[in-house]
Amino acid sequence: MSSYDEPCDLIRDAGRLGVAILACAIEPTLRRITHNRQMDHLRWGIMATGSIARQFAGGLKESKTGELVAVGSRAVESAKNFTKEFGGKPYGSYDDLLGDPKVDAVYIATPHHMHYEWTIRASGAGKGILCEKPFTLNALEAQRALNEVRKNKVFFMEAFMYRCHPQTRKVLDLVRQGEIGRVQMVNSEFGFHAGAGWSNFRTDATVGGGALMDVGVYPLSFSRMIAGEEPNRLNYSAQLVGNGYDASGSGSLGFPGGMTAHFGTAVHLSMQNDTRIYGEAGMILLDSAWKVSRGSKIRILRKDKEPEILDMGSTNDELYGYEADAVAEFFEARECPYMAWDDTLGNMKCLDALKSSAGIVFAAETPA
Repeated sequence: MSSYDEPCDLIRDAGRLGVAILACAIEPTLRRITHNRQMDHLRWGIMATGSIARQFAGGLKESKTGELVAVGSRAVESAKNFTKEFGGKPYGSYDDLLGDPKVDAVYIATPHHMHYEWTIRASGAGKGILCEKPFTLNALEAQRALNEVRKNKVFFMEAFMYRCHPQTRKVLDLVRQGEIGRVQMVNSEFGFHAGAGWSNFRTDATVGGGALMDVGVYPLSFSRMIAGEEPNRLNYSAQLVGNGYDASGSGSLGFPGGMTAHFGTAVHLSMQNDTRIYGEAGMILLDSAWKVSRGSKIRILRKDKEPEILDMGSTNDELYGYEADAVAEFFEARECPYMAWDDTLGNMKCLDALKSSAGIVFAAETPA
């Protein structure tokens, strides 16, 4: 019996099929990737200067390993203003940033449709890569970009920051240990209310805008993580507006092991942004699975037991600091088990299926 099989068999012997699926899917990835030496100091360059770039820069200040040494923008004044607040050397182009020998890793915080090109360029420059979600506009682009990452032997992770937070690992431990029995259903949502006149790439369907690609990716990735396998039934019903972007939508997933998942997402609609995991013996409720904040709680409700409440909240800087430190921890292994390459590809394939079911097409994406 291989070491990969042992924990799975032990869990199956306990009669916990749903938990076994999760453990079998995740444990081999953890073992495969964890043999590495952690980087104690990682020098970062940030590509783009928007809101998410600013949040990651704040996280670098909170991290134990990261230092911001360079910022690239298509407008040098924007880069200069950014570095005045967060530090680093400003560059007026992304290529110039990639040419800086002091940069070990880059955080790609550009609009969605630019991730594909700049992941390939960054890997060619020998830089480690943390790329904002969604990784690319479709699975074909993701596979091609990862082929370049693999060829150039650099680190890559898609930037699902919640995957690196201790709260997420605690939830996974609870599910693995069978605290709520076999998981039957996951319900989650992530949405925000941008004004009707909001002018942003997120409202442009030609370049990958819309709720599903911007924030719907979070509950999708979470549901897949809890299921421990890929869904074989997917559907997304969306409200298409403007030039065809999804202002809001509801998705459903069905998994071979029997678990189902439902999610809501929006860019023009305020939502509760909570998550519920329902098992045969109880449920786990998360106040905030994605943007974990101070006071965020995990509530564990089980049959014939007192409710258990865990406070694993953090500041926003700490949230992104955990992500930066995860990159440093697995930098030499080139892949982080919290969001492995196969996980990214699986998520992109699901996004392709969900987009297709809703009739969403991006003019900027590479045709399959």
